[in-house]
Amino acid sequence: MVKLTVEKRMENLKEVKNFIGQFLKKEADCWDKHDLNDLDDYNQSVSALYAMAIDDLNEGFGILRKKKLRQKDEPQKYMPGHLFKLSLYSNDIYGDMWIAYASGRSSISDPKGHGFWRGYIISTIDDKLKIIGLMSVVLSEMDMEPVGWGKSLYNPANLNINDFGEFVGTERYDTPEDDGFSIQDYLEDK
Repeated sequence: MVKLTVEKRMENLKEVKNFIGQFLKKEADCWDKHDLNDLDDYNQSVSALYAMAIDDLNEGFGILRKKKLRQKDEPQKYMPGHLFKLSLYSNDIYGDMWIAYASGRSSISDPKGHGFWRGYIISTIDDKLKIIGLMSVVLSEMDMEPVGWGKSLYNPANLNINDFGEFVGTERYDTPEDDGFSIQDYLEDK
């Protein structure tokens, strides 16, 4: 097996950034179609989203295939989540593994959600990039402010979110809002 240099491994972040960007757009597309009355189109969007992750993770996205849809009077239009940072780790099981730190989707009518919301854990499975796990921001019970990361209920890869392996590097994009957690986590080399 040929070992890649750190520089070459970091170059792969461009491909991972493109992958997570496509995923976030597909996720928003599913939510856009959720309240419309085209069941086949909605379920095809959900299938396209699910194809970007390992099978056991799909329900963790909160988007489920449907047998029937209920149309709302005024369907929402959503903006995709925003990617803030990608970090690369060397993991004993998965090899190169990336963590994509992103905000959640937000409606165009109420464009909030520009702090960290979810971490998508990505690796190469059968020569394809796949989301293999999720991390979610933990909120304080007192004031519902973000305080840290928690493993999602849907984490089939059973990764220890406190130890992904050896940290290789990170690439930062836009700065998240200063909610007392996101900016601090954004600036950390992890």
